Amino acid sequence: MNKTGTTALQSYFFSNRKRLLKSGVLYPETGLIGNAHYAFSASLGFSNPGVNSSWIKDLDILKKRFKSELGKRVHTVILSSEDFLLNKSASCVTDFFKDYQIKIVVYLRRHDHWWLSAYSQAVKMKHLPPWNQGPQGFINYNLKRNKYYGDYRYLIDRWSKIVGRNNIIVRPYEPEQNQPDLAYDFLESIGARELAEQMPRMDQRENSSLTLASVQLMDIFQRIDTNPEIHKKLLDHARSFRSDDTHSLKELINPQFLLKLLDSYEKDYTYIAQEYIGRKDGRLFYEALPELDSEWKAPRWPTQAEVAQEVLKVVAAAN
Repeated sequence: MNKTGTTALQSYFFSNRKRLLKSGVLYPETGLIGNAHYAFSASLGFSNPGVNSSWIKDLDILKKRFKSELGKRVHTVILSSEDFLLNKSASCVTDFFKDYQIKIVVYLRRHDHWWLSAYSQAVKMKHLPPWNQGPQGFINYNLKRNKYYGDYRYLIDRWSKIVGRNNIIVRPYEPEQNQPDLAYDFLESIGARELAEQMPRMDQRENSSLTLASVQLMDIFQRIDTNPEIHKKLLDHARSFRSDDTHSLKELINPQFLLKLLDSYEKDYTYIAQEYIGRKDGRLFYEALPELDSEWKAPRWPTQAEVAQEVLKVVAAAN
C-alpha cells in the first residue's frame, strides 16, 4: 500500500541492488521511474487517467529488457510499485509473468495513520480539492466516492484469487512489527533472512512530514484559484512556514471519529490476520487505540487575517 514506507524501501533496494544481486536477488533497472517500477505497473494497466505517457512501454520491449537482466545466479526478482493496489484487471500481469512464480507482498498500515498520511500527501498534490477542508472532510469524501478505497480485505482477496492465497504475504506496517527495520522485515518475509542479516540497516524516514501549521496553510492555499507561478510560491511558503504550535496532525480529528473509523475496519483486520497471517487471536495491529478524550478540542485554523498576512508575504517577495 501507499504510505507504508514504500519510498524508503524502494530507495534502499535501488541503492543496494549490487549487494542484493551478489546473493541472487535482482531489483531490476528495467521499468524504473526513479527508484520504483512504475513503468511496469503503468504498462500492465495499473495507472490512473493522465499518467505520464513516458511511463507506458511496449510490453514486448519491456519483457526483452527484463529478461536481459536475468542471469543464471538470479533466483528472486523484486518489483515495487504502489500502483498495483489500483482496482484494475490483472490479466496483463499474469500473462506477462506466466513463466514465473508470482508472490505478492503487501504492507498494511492501520487506517487512522494511513488516512492521515494520505490526507497530508493529498494536501501537497491536489489544487482546488473537491473535499471539505481538513482531514475529516478528505476521509468522508473518499469513503463516499469509492467504497474500495483503502479496503484492504477487498484488495488482498482480489489478488489472492489471481495468484493463490499461498502466494500472498501480508505484513502489518508498524514499528513494533518491522524490527529491526522495514528492509529486514521485507527480506525475512520472502524467506531471505540470511541475506537480511548481511544487509546494512535502513533509514525508514524517506518522506519528511510537514508540521501541522504547514499542512493547514497548504490546505487553505490549495483552495485559492490563481496562476501556476503564484500557486507554487504559496505552497513553497507553506512548506517552510514555522510556528510555535506543537499540535500534531492527528489532533485535527476527534478521537471519537477515529475510534469509529477503526471499528468499521475491525472485522477486516481480524479476517486478514487469521486468514493470511495465521494469527488465531485475529490481531493485525498491536499499537494501542487512540484514547477517547471527552474534552477534545481541535487545534485552531489560521484566521482570515493571518492567511492574508502570509499571502501578502508571498506577493511582496515575488515583487
